[in-house]
Amino acid sequence: MDLWLKIAIIALIAFTVYREILKSAKIASTRSVQTSKAGFITFIGIGSVVGMFTYAGMSMTWVETRDLRAYHPKNSSQFVSLYDRGVIELNGMVIKTNLAREGELAPLAERLTQGCNGDDGCEAQKLFDYVTAIPYRTDYTSRNALTVVKSNWGDCDDKSNLFASLLNERGIDYRFIYVPHHVFVAVHLSDTRNVPFLNAKLTMDGKDFYYAETTASGARIGEFNGQFPYSFEGIYDMNRNRPEELSNVKFSIG
Repeated sequence: MDLWLKIAIIALIAFTVYREILKSAKIASTRSVQTSKAGFITFIGIGSVVGMFTYAGMSMTWVETRDLRAYHPKNSSQFVSLYDRGVIELNGMVIKTNLAREGELAPLAERLTQGCNGDDGCEAQKLFDYVTAIPYRTDYTSRNALTVVKSNWGDCDDKSNLFASLLNERGIDYRFIYVPHHVFVAVHLSDTRNVPFLNAKLTMDGKDFYYAETTASGARIGEFNGQFPYSFEGIYDMNRNRPEELSNVKFSIG
């Protein structure tokens, strides 16, 4: 439910309670000042309680997430807050992407891609090298990209968040690929000179997206990570905020 709709419902409930209290107070007392004061105080109290519980319901929603299922028992849940960035829905599942805000990692992305002269293949690989060099460590939540940079560790979803955030800063297109217990990135490149001869890619809407496994230290964009499309649970386009139709995705190596 939309946040503003929930706020409107809270206000309506509080107003209804307030009106009923005023009616009762008028019957019980002829003093209008006391009636108004009692009703107003009760209105504030009831409104605060209703608001608090509704806010808690909005900001503490427990849902199962695809990219974290590897680190939780089956049917476990994951805390999702209103303040999490990039919460998406994919095939009925809620996933936290927690990408960095625009400009948040711009200085880092600029520094990492110096010398590439606008070559997107060079830039993507430089960003990828930085992310894959970050030590892998399992956690129990999807952390935002800036936190991963500061802590210098992360797991598959953390490092994918970071890589995607850096790609955003350089205007490079990508997709999130979700498989059981894992997530990785596929990157669209105009310049493929640095891509391995035997490369893994997905073709969507006439564009090639090369595999980028962020948990593999020293890897190159395009290297196959063993994930075939039959294992895909979903592909998500963050720029257009929509899932890809898996039946329209073509996989190839080489």
